[in-house]
Amino acid sequence: RLLAVDQGADDRGSRPVGNVPDMLFEVRKGAWYGWPDFIGDIAITDPRYEPQRGETPSFLIANHDELPQPEKPLLRFPPHTAAVKFAVGPSGDLFVALFGDEVPMTAPSGPKVGRSVVRVDTGDWSMHPFVQDGLLRPIDVQFSAADGALYVLDFGGFEMIANGGVSAEPETGKVWRITT
Repeated sequence: RLLAVDQGADDRGSRPVGNVPDMLFEVRKGAWYGWPDFIGDIAITDPRYEPQRGETPSFLIANHDELPQPEKPLLRFPPHTAAVKFAVGPSGDLFVALFGDEVPMTAPSGPKVGRSVVRVDTGDWSMHPFVQDGLLRPIDVQFSAADGALYVLDFGGFEMIANGGVSAEPETGKVWRITT
C-alpha cells in the first residue's frame, strides 16, 4: 500500500479556504483526490470551509461529472495540525508527527494545535494521542529495528509572527527516543 498525507489548503492567498483538515489517503492508480475543488470527498463550497480572509471558494473545474468520484480519506486530522512524516510501527499502526499550526500565516489566530505525535490504528483508521507533552515541533518519526524504539525529530521552538516573519529559537531542537 502507498499512503500519503495531505496538509490541505489554508485560509490565505488568492483562494483562501477555512478549517481544512489534513488528510491521510491510500494512493491508488486512477483515483482522484479532489484537488482543487474537493477536500477529500467534500466539495470546497461546503459551508464548513468558509474562509475568514476572503470570499467563499467556487469550483475551478467545470467537468466533475467526467472525473472519478473524489476519494474519501482514510483519516481526517484536525485542521492546521500539519501532519508531516509517519512511520509504520511493529504492530502495523502508524505514528504521525504533527508539526502544528503556523498561525497567523496560514489561518486567523486561534489555539495552538498539533505539536505532538499521534498513533493511527490501521484497523479502523482512528487517531489516538501518543506523545502530547514536551514536544515543540515534531517533524519526523522513525522506528529503529535495532532497538525497537520510536525516534522523534523535534524541530524546536518555531512560531510565525504577525508581520509575516518567523521566530525560531536556536538550540531547541532535539531527537527523542521513545520506548513503549
